[in-house]
Amino acid sequence: MTPRQPRRILFVCHAYLPDSHAGVEVYTARLASGLQATGRWEVAVLTARKRPGRAQNSVECGEVDGIRTYELVQNYPYRDLPEAVDDPAQDRVFSEIIAAFDPELVSIQTLAGLSVGFLDRCQAAQVPTVLHLHDGWWSCPSGGQRWRSETGPCLPIDRRLCSSCFADYRHLEGPLERGARALATRLPGPLPAHSLHHAFQRLPQPAKRLLRELNEKGARLRFGRPGRQEQTSSTDSKPDLMPAIMARHHRVRSALNGIDQVIAPSRFIAESLQADGLELPKLCIEPTGVPLPTASIARRRDSNIKLLFAGTWVPHKGPQVFARALAAMDPLHFEAGQLSARALGPKPFAAFAKEVLELASGRLEDKGVLAPTEMAAALSSADALIIPSLWAENAPLVVMEALAVGTPVIASRIGGLPELIAEGRDGLLFGPGDHRELADLLSQLSSHPSQLDELSSSLQPPRDLVAFCAAIEGRYLRLCSQQQRASA
Repeated sequence: MTPRQPRRILFVCHAYLPDSHAGVEVYTARLASGLQATGRWEVAVLTARKRPGRAQNSVECGEVDGIRTYELVQNYPYRDLPEAVDDPAQDRVFSEIIAAFDPELVSIQTLAGLSVGFLDRCQAAQVPTVLHLHDGWWSCPSGGQRWRSETGPCLPIDRRLCSSCFADYRHLEGPLERGARALATRLPGPLPAHSLHHAFQRLPQPAKRLLRELNEKGARLRFGRPGRQEQTSSTDSKPDLMPAIMARHHRVRSALNGIDQVIAPSRFIAESLQADGLELPKLCIEPTGVPLPTASIARRRDSNIKLLFAGTWVPHKGPQVFARALAAMDPLHFEAGQLSARALGPKPFAAFAKEVLELASGRLEDKGVLAPTEMAAALSSADALIIPSLWAENAPLVVMEALAVGTPVIASRIGGLPELIAEGRDGLLFGPGDHRELADLLSQLSSHPSQLDELSSSLQPPRDLVAFCAAIEGRYLRLCSQQQRASA
């Protein structure tokens, strides 16, 4: 009997390993690897890469951890917002990939930096399409965070403010990027087109930062965008951008009509996007799974309570809230060795990271960036993970990974976090941005450390990654079967 050939599935994600290890990319990689490991699927991932030294929309085939990849160059050579959302040239490349790989199903993780026309092309090719919800990009043109530094969460989204917000979020090509792209086509024969990109990556950090700032300023001047200091009011709306923002909204709504199923890891992300005016066809909730320890972890807490912040040092992640909470606590908690605090994660803005450490008054230790393989050990050695987010998180993997190793989580009461953390069982919650409430919680735990032992004993482990992949596979298979019956 001839063995059944594996089904082919194409994942689409705005970024991917090894360039980026953020939550969406890790979620995609784990799901892709889990499906391919069954032997029932042949998996490929289409992702975007910013490569100023390469031709826009060129594609390089590769492989990451046994998964085939199509790396599409996205240098954002756009003049304005609509072009950054709907790119016919990119759509044609996508159709070529569909024709070459011939998937039976396309799994869209996010289209940030990619064209929503991909959804139309899937429909035209009669390929079932699943959309996984990760953030608010579908309704928010400024990166999908739906968060404003001046006012906090933008929920539901207020499109009257989108113009001024988008002015600080550039998806447009700067003059240095444009020059590098032009120069790459004139390099001598022996030099590959991506030589300029590799040369830039080898520059010292201060030099790279200066070039980025010059490029950003040039992009704003060219396209008439004010800099942060030039904006007269945080609530000023720019009427010239409003038609484009509304056109984007209607284009996204139209494209979503071609989706065969929407999968959300939290009720929050689905309900909040619906409140933003989007229709989500055939919506289902599938909580994310993470790798669980193969053996029980013996937790031995000493007299020192170890707190951990693990995340990118950016304002909407709230490390400054944690720092202020530490500074507001009685010095005795630290002088007696009852409590210590550490922070892990990348620091894209050096000045902000310095400010956070200063706010903590010497009570927060910067431990740099760990390799992904070291994160489980760091989480298990902590007595509590602190998630002080100011923006509405969806379903952060780090929360589930902490619970998987028995570490309670103390988090902001916002977004999808309360769905992951049952207060009093899995951890504790506090008002977003309320550093005094967080300080009170930490002081109470420092004075009564047995509460942490109780939380660690009572918390419920998250969903296992294997069970999660099996549930998603079941949904994928049903869609493939429906398509086969419809085509018969």
